[in-house]
Amino acid sequence: MNVSQEPLPITVWTNSELTDIVVGVDGTDASRGALLWAARVAQIAKARIRIVHALPQRESANRVTRELRASKPRLLGRRLLRLSRNEVDRIDPDIAVDTVLTDDPIASFLGAMSHTADLVVIGGNASSPVRDVVLGRHATRIVADARCPVLVWRPHAIAPAVTSQPVVVGVDDSDSSHSAIVGAFWFADTLRAPIMALHVVSPTRRHTPAVDADVDAAEVGSVAWLGTRVTATSERHPSVEVHLHCLEASADHELRRASETARLVVVGSRGLGPLVGPIRGSVGQSLVHSSHCPILVVR
Repeated sequence: MNVSQEPLPITVWTNSELTDIVVGVDGTDASRGALLWAARVAQIAKARIRIVHALPQRESANRVTRELRASKPRLLGRRLLRLSRNEVDRIDPDIAVDTVLTDDPIASFLGAMSHTADLVVIGGNASSPVRDVVLGRHATRIVADARCPVLVWRPHAIAPAVTSQPVVVGVDDSDSSHSAIVGAFWFADTLRAPIMALHVVSPTRRHTPAVDADVDAAEVGSVAWLGTRVTATSERHPSVEVHLHCLEASADHELRRASETARLVVVGSRGLGPLVGPIRGSVGQSLVHSSHCPILVVR
């Protein structure tokens, strides 16, 4: 594998640059969890939050009938946005908050906002009395189309432990994987969590005892390569403890398993190796819908 000798530039992951967080809310417990998560990050980074709710999409041949049918969801949407603003105020009244009620589909609207946002946050559940669902069929499109990193918040499989649960980052040799590494270290530093850098390759054949020495040498080489991928970013975050793991297995399985005890899983939106293709591919889509903790997809 070719490893660049020049460090790539820092992206959005510094306190001075993570200034604009967009959160989609739909009235579910998951979207509330996403909002609270975003508010705590905004408090640390001194960022503003824009809270977005999209009205249900309705078809009607008659404009008056359409407007009458939309009046109740609009009232519910405004109430949800007020409650959401109050939730943020309870965490920190100094956080700047804007609220947006839109008639546009949630996926396309968040996609448009992602052109100026530093981070989009959505919840990971799909039922709500306010029927415009954020996850479900929208999540994959939001993640795929956004021009900035997207955090899909999901409840932790186990109670979070501030110092023991790692931030897990999937590593390959793509540009977006580098961005994922930078984002993972920023959050690990912010959350005071260790980093688990995970490089997964698919096994091509069962190894026999006769080639065990070659297998061991390859594993050592993989770990060394993984170390070079994270070294430059690690040096900028000296307080973050780093663990390197190279596995010959299914990327989907290993990243999902790692999410059971992780604080956060971070992956690039495109890449080679374990994260083949865009997030519409099987690994990314599976993690968005099945991760046991929040998952951050970085471009």
